[in-house]
Amino acid sequence: MTSYWLVLSAAGASFTLGSVLLKRFADTGVGFFLLIAIVVLGLGNLAYIRLLAHGLGQGAVMSSMGQVIALSVLGVLLFGERLGLPQLAGLGLAIVSIWLFSQPR
Repeated sequence: MTSYWLVLSAAGASFTLGSVLLKRFADTGVGFFLLIAIVVLGLGNLAYIRLLAHGLGQGAVMSSMGQVIALSVLGVLLFGERLGLPQLAGLGLAIVSIWLFSQPR
């Protein structure tokens, strides 16, 4: 069980950081951001492969929902985006889906 959460955290963190770096590249055009984003996203894909070893549905849902949560929080914190009630409810459901998919069979 702990293994799921560690690998999910690693995959989510790298996809999130890679997305932030890609946004910085899109805003600035500085190639260094693109290069680092490619490396970080590559590492995230290696962690994602590890999640898939536990099952395609489970790994895909956990990774996707983890990214939704992390990117939403970073959007608010770094880029000043606002979340309404429907978006907050969606984030709550994303957290519940991760928990449900991490439960033993």
